[in-house]
Amino acid sequence: MAVMWPREIPRDVLENPLRSSECKVYRRMEAVLEDSYVVFYSSPWLGVRPDGSEIDGECDFVVAHPQLGILALEVKGGAVAYDPERDQWTSRDRWGLTHRIKNPVHQARTSKYELLKKLKASAEVAHRKIGAFHGVVLPHSSMPPQDLGPDMPRQLFCFVEQFEHSFREWILARFAIGSESMQTRDRLGNDGIRAIENILAKPFVLHAPLGPLLSEDIEALNVLTQQQFHILTNIQDVQRAAISGSAGTGKTVLALEEARRCSKDGLRTLYTCYNRPLAIDVSKRLEGLPNLVVLNFHTFCKKIVDQAGIKIPKVSSQRRLFDDVFPELLMQAFDSMSVRQFDAIIVDEGQDFSPLWWSALDSGLDPRGKNLLRIFFDDNQMVYGKAKCLPKDVEVIPIRLTRNLRNTKRIHEFIQIHYRGYTVDAIGPEGVEVKWIEAQTIGTLRRRIIGYTTKLVSTEDISAESIAILVPSEDMLETIAPEGMVGALVASRCDSPKDGSVVVDTIRRFKGLERPVVILAATTEIGESRELPYVAISRACTHLIVVGPADMLKWLRGQE
Repeated sequence: MAVMWPREIPRDVLENPLRSSECKVYRRMEAVLEDSYVVFYSSPWLGVRPDGSEIDGECDFVVAHPQLGILALEVKGGAVAYDPERDQWTSRDRWGLTHRIKNPVHQARTSKYELLKKLKASAEVAHRKIGAFHGVVLPHSSMPPQDLGPDMPRQLFCFVEQFEHSFREWILARFAIGSESMQTRDRLGNDGIRAIENILAKPFVLHAPLGPLLSEDIEALNVLTQQQFHILTNIQDVQRAAISGSAGTGKTVLALEEARRCSKDGLRTLYTCYNRPLAIDVSKRLEGLPNLVVLNFHTFCKKIVDQAGIKIPKVSSQRRLFDDVFPELLMQAFDSMSVRQFDAIIVDEGQDFSPLWWSALDSGLDPRGKNLLRIFFDDNQMVYGKAKCLPKDVEVIPIRLTRNLRNTKRIHEFIQIHYRGYTVDAIGPEGVEVKWIEAQTIGTLRRRIIGYTTKLVSTEDISAESIAILVPSEDMLETIAPEGMVGALVASRCDSPKDGSVVVDTIRRFKGLERPVVILAATTEIGESRELPYVAISRACTHLIVVGPADMLKWLRGQE
């Protein structure tokens, strides 16, 4: 069996009907030639004309043998014909369609001389007189009764009869075995075979920076997010609606679009959520829109309560202030009629809201207006228990987002390990593999994170602003980014990102946000909460790196 380059026919070639004849010849050569033959399939070459201009071409097959030399072959399928008046070659396929083709004899001959020229430039065989030949394989055309032209004798061609029954013998004949020329030419030799392999099949590995690859994935994901806007059109006549979906299904994208539409329609609109950094990010995206207020829930409560002139009492804990006092004061403020109510309220990350908060927000809707309430929430019930606390009158319209539009398929597969809810399909690009980096101690973890972050920016062509480093707790921030630096890179918090800086923050504060690249510090604290792994890994759009002890990496991968 001949040694074939490539070892197998590429899938795109196998699936291309225009290359079926080449595939047929490939398999036939592999079967009839001994292992002393080396066959190169689809070998491109670049040559130079006498005037210095470049000429490029491709040889369908190059057959090399250490004793016999080289044979350049061109393959043309179908019923081949030649019109000398127009100097035009054609091929008629099995469906009766006629196609123009290049002169196969000229192609094979040119390839032979170009390969010889490149071999002569090789030190191993530069001094040798190597046997070089050419031919044309016509696996579907019958042999004619005479030569095809003065420079095209029949023996130059392998017709269907020879291809099916004596292909090996025809190849040997093209190598001019037994002719006088064999006495005057040199052996190609095994070193000559290696020289040809170096020309036609030299392996190389070029560094492909991750940056451009991730940019392509981000572009593909951005296009997909537009596809769910029809949901908003379908519910425009519904006053109170809840839209559920797991991380990455486009909840915030839809919430922002609904805010834009309400603002454009002249409705006094509130966008709110639990997480302050998310509200700050959304505020920047929606900056300049009229009739729109963007604040996280508790900042909104304080603002309205202050506008109403209501004094905030002293309480025993901030938790009681946030959970009970602020919502009650918000209802008092709206009931006092001293502050204007809203026509539409849009709540993002609604799973974080308690029943009392919904009552407080309801008091902020003007019954004389559109009275629109839109709630976007995560349906991962095992992660967010509060999702069952939605207002009962919105639960009658179950609208579920079932397509992951944020994450690549590789990241989505990992998210599913920590997700419990309705089936969600990833329709984005495949993406790069999740990167797992073992670090048994905090010191090693810090060095690994700094090293990989530096590599991403310095050699992978990824901007610092595209990277977020997430840690389980506030205590770890100083460990990872002492004095606001990650190695030589400036670090910033997610609610005040700086140009040219890497975001370093806690997982909880980063909830609702995203970055193309996320590096997760997977310490044992991650395993103490079912919420943290799910939130953390779903923040990465195109590349996720997880750094931590071996047992934590194993647990996160669902291997125990």
